Amino acid sequence: MSVSFPDLLDPRKAVAQRAVFEGELALWRLPRLAPLLWQAEVDGPEQQDGSEDGGSVRYRFEFGPDADGRGTARGRVAGQLPLRCQRCFERCELAVDAEVRLALVSGIDEAKVLPPQYEPLMIEDRLMRPTDLIEDELILAVPAIPRHPEGDCEPPRLLAGGPLTSAGGEQQASVAETSTHPFAGLAALRQERDDPKSQD
Repeated sequence: MSVSFPDLLDPRKAVAQRAVFEGELALWRLPRLAPLLWQAEVDGPEQQDGSEDGGSVRYRFEFGPDADGRGTARGRVAGQLPLRCQRCFERCELAVDAEVRLALVSGIDEAKVLPPQYEPLMIEDRLMRPTDLIEDELILAVPAIPRHPEGDCEPPRLLAGGPLTSAGGEQQASVAETSTHPFAGLAALRQERDDPKSQD
């Protein structure tokens, strides 16, 4: 029988009980991941509630000892991450299906001697936030420069006298709109110098 992750988990107890956790997690509940997502800076929990816009991922984790008696957590995280394409600045979807193989360790020395199939899960306190396991995998899955597949989108076009516009017609804020012209102050001083009235 499996249940959803609790807010806090004792991983050693979960290993002893061979606990299984399975469920769905809304992406807005992952604060370290949120800034990497599409419109994460303006969407709040009231909008990102696991709906189509907010998104969610499914997970399954099994805790227990391996053949050598080592405490482990094995799982899978799968879902769609809404990201901002850095070519066209529109929304793009990243499919994630990550396998997780962790071994509980209490120090660096234990981590160094783990078999290669395991990543260390450092147990510093008795309790941990189990959703951190999900969030870590999703953050690792996000590419440094998210983009649609080649050929699926175009860079924004710079309209004459106007802002950048994406292929779909949505306006993007241009640098000219958000920054002051570097020579604006110099031009004002020159105009004042050349104006005869200013010298009266």
